[in-house]
Amino acid sequence: MLLEYVIMMFIFGLNTHMERTPNKAHAFESSRNDTLHNIDSNSIPTDYDSPPPEFENTTERDVIAAIGTTARLHCRVRYLGDRAVSWIRKRDLHILTIGIMTYTNDQRFLARHLDNSDEWILKIVSVQTRDAGIYECQVSTEPKISQAYKLTVVTSRAQILANRELFIQSGSDINLTCIAPQAPGPYTHMLWYKDSELISDSTRGGIRVLSEQQMKTSNLVISRVIHADSGNYTCAADNSNSDSVFVHIINSEKHAAMQHELASRILVPRILLTVLTLFYFLERVIK
Repeated sequence: MLLEYVIMMFIFGLNTHMERTPNKAHAFESSRNDTLHNIDSNSIPTDYDSPPPEFENTTERDVIAAIGTTARLHCRVRYLGDRAVSWIRKRDLHILTIGIMTYTNDQRFLARHLDNSDEWILKIVSVQTRDAGIYECQVSTEPKISQAYKLTVVTSRAQILANRELFIQSGSDINLTCIAPQAPGPYTHMLWYKDSELISDSTRGGIRVLSEQQMKTSNLVISRVIHADSGNYTCAADNSNSDSVFVHIINSEKHAAMQHELASRILVPRILLTVLTLFYFLERVIK
């Protein structure tokens, strides 16, 4: 009897141990999975961990370009992530670019972007008057965010500050000043021509060309002019229409004769007007 009791107790204890062992293994596996889940959740960032895209307000948003030049609109976006940047023309809501791809048949519009850069550039080559208006830099967030840019197109023209015809006495100086206030860019290169020939300090003695590229002005001085200095003088500025004046070099006698002729031209109409006025009053008196 005692031997049978001992055998039964041994078998019962063995069964109990085998039943408990899977439970412990299952509990260990469950605890391990929970731990790994917590580690993965804490170590893998989600979209909610990064800040939303935002514009950098450090770029020029009012852009002026002269006809025929190249305009560039610069848009900077921080924290872009996997979103896309698009350029849209406001007047007709035409999508011009998405990313670095162009979506217009007008090949003058181009998208420019450097890898690892926050800057997205809309480049417009050979600007035309019709290109003026509002352009939007848009980010594909939900809802979308955008920033407006204004492009103004101007016709730049150089201007010589003088009459269209000048009479300069032989032996005196020519002093011409040219300005180009609407020329695009911070600096403007300006040149002078006489009858299509470039004028420089080395053309002959007594010539000085003084240009202020930042002020967009240029001054031409020719000392002690001679008859050969007569001609058409032209001022040309970068991306601007040119301007011209015609200079006549005359001697003192011819100058006096021209002054007398000019005075005669002015005097004759005055005399005629006086005679006509007298006839008018006489006619009224007679009537």
